[in-house]
Amino acid sequence: MEIELTVRSGNIPDAAKEYARDKLTRAARIFDRIGSLHIQLEEGAERSKVHLVAHLDTGATLVAEEESPELRSAIDLCSDKFDRQVRRAKERLIDRNRKAPSGGIHGGAPGNPPLEKEPSYDEVIREQLEQD
Repeated sequence: MEIELTVRSGNIPDAAKEYARDKLTRAARIFDRIGSLHIQLEEGAERSKVHLVAHLDTGATLVAEEESPELRSAIDLCSDKFDRQVRRAKERLIDRNRKAPSGGIHGGAPGNPPLEKEPSYDEVIREQLEQD
């Protein structure tokens, strides 16, 4: 996973940057198809803002943004929101793969006619007796 951390304004200590990186990359344990993660930290006089953009290998893009008076709480809120989005994306992928194709014994694909029912043992014996 490729991680890019950007600080827009304010003097953010390295410990806060590492906290943000560690907290926001935990989602990779939930879903390993996160290709790149762009984290933007902004600290102002009255508010702190965290903006996160994640590109998944499935082609989806997840965006989470949170504001709070303290930077650490904004990171926590953004992390929670991002975790929910990642779980939902993973569930969608799993549900899409679990859907059974409309084929098999009882029917074919939408354009194909259903398969004929195989005759039972008794029906086969009756037909052979009638032919003899």
